[in-house]
Amino acid sequence: MLKRNSVPAPSSPVRQSDFIITQKARAAALQKADSERAQKRLENDARLDVNASKWRYESPR
Repeated sequence: MLKRNSVPAPSSPVRQSDFIITQKARAAALQKADSERAQKRLENDARLDVNASKWRYESPR
């Protein structure tokens, strides 16, 4: 089976300009989402109790 290129090459300069603008907007949105996820992860990690496993999971004797 032949693989198709997922990014078609724009033929005219106008379409190429639109394509570049779209790609830059998509990259900016992905970067913003990544930074928001990282911030949320930091906030959630700060709420974890590091001593929780010491009392929650006692080994049965």
